[in-house]
Amino acid sequence: MTLGLTLLQTEAHRELPIPAWAFGVLGFAILLVLLLITWSIGKGRPHS
Repeated sequence: MTLGLTLLQTEAHRELPIPAWAFGVLGFAILLVLLLITWSIGKGRPHS
């Protein structure tokens, strides 16, 4: 058990390439783009 904890504590700490909030903004922007694509395709083919 202590060996596992020691390995976890000594693991290298890596910094993110962008701030954490930027990942959220980027993910939200991608979601909006996909939503716009879905809406644009859906308007051309109404339900039967």
